[in-house]
Amino acid sequence: MNPHSHAMRDRPGLRSVCVDCAHPAPLARFWAAALGWTLRQYDTDDLEWLAAQGLTPETDTSVCVDPPEAGFPTLWFNEVHEPKVGKVRIHLDVNVADATGFERLIELGATIVEPHPGGNDWTVMADPEGNEFCAFILEQAG
Repeated sequence: MNPHSHAMRDRPGLRSVCVDCAHPAPLARFWAAALGWTLRQYDTDDLEWLAAQGLTPETDTSVCVDPPEAGFPTLWFNEVHEPKVGKVRIHLDVNVADATGFERLIELGATIVEPHPGGNDWTVMADPEGNEFCAFILEQAG
């Protein structure tokens, strides 16, 4: 068993959100940057385990992004060989501070799928592998 997987937190509630993808490492980096979360670092045991499997952190088939607070779920990016087909049934919603947040996500590799669908206040975007997510501009107090 990958020692990297033992780093999960012990607590009741939602443990993690798993994302099936073709390329876990770059997609995990995208989401870590998009959310301001942390790509889980590999310790010596992790690196040795990966090497024994013929893998590196860049080719790891299961990469984790940790949240800033223990109460949030971890994001796990797991390699699957089947391509994404159709609309995903579960997706992430993210907040951006203002309209420049959309530009930042695009610079990271996201695309806009549909701005303000049905006149709503969010924009449907897709991550670099085409997984849809909704981006909301934070409501400004005032």
